[in-house]
Amino acid sequence: MIKGLYSAFTAMEAAWRYQDVLANNIANASTVGFKREIASLAPLGDVPISQQAPVPAPLTARIQAVVGQVGTGKFVAEFVTDFQQGMLRQTGLELDLALAAGFFTIRDEVGNVFYTRDGRFQRDAAGSLVTSAGYYVLGEDGNPITLPPTPVTVGPDGAIRDDNGNEVARLRIRDFAPLQLARAGEAYFRALDGAEGIPLADAGLRQGYLESSNANLVEELTSLLAVQRVYQASQAVLARLDTTLDQASGELGRL
Repeated sequence: MIKGLYSAFTAMEAAWRYQDVLANNIANASTVGFKREIASLAPLGDVPISQQAPVPAPLTARIQAVVGQVGTGKFVAEFVTDFQQGMLRQTGLELDLALAAGFFTIRDEVGNVFYTRDGRFQRDAAGSLVTSAGYYVLGEDGNPITLPPTPVTVGPDGAIRDDNGNEVARLRIRDFAPLQLARAGEAYFRALDGAEGIPLADAGLRQGYLESSNANLVEELTSLLAVQRVYQASQAVLARLDTTLDQASGELGRL
């Protein structure tokens, strides 16, 4: 019975933490370049149930007969990011950019470098290419990109050209293995352990498009309802076991 209490509790804890993840995904279902998180559940070890079977032998020679096993529930092993590409949405704006692979490289005002799929870029007062948050977009040379005052075109390889067709800069686009990145904001990531990523010769960049969040609102809401049912069911089991344990304790006290 104690094992049953533990199983119900761990199921409730896993469901509670999973609800937080799903709620964050739902809140960012309209965030450009957002990558949803999913919870990786792992089972706790099963516990064997055994009984002592008397045999024609001294007490010390009695054997243990295993009659079965009982599960002890599941726990959230880790949260992982789903890097699957979101749908592309056409905006027609000159500095809205979307990638088929890799990440844009950006730098904040204090020098921290991040990677993102959020391609909502614009010119600042000095002509630098910046994000919607004002962070610098870096070129292949690792420096902020300065744009001409005239319209530019951006090719699939990240080359930025002026209205005469001259290349003025090239976007620094890097690809990473999933475990090399850690979340650093709604749509920003930072590299782990000094990873620098792999340069991409052709990232499939599209000008005038933005990548939508890969969190599907209907799917996330459906998952949230299912997790809430698991939580409620585990809560009911926990309450029933607690009541049974109370009754058993009372009966034992009268013996």
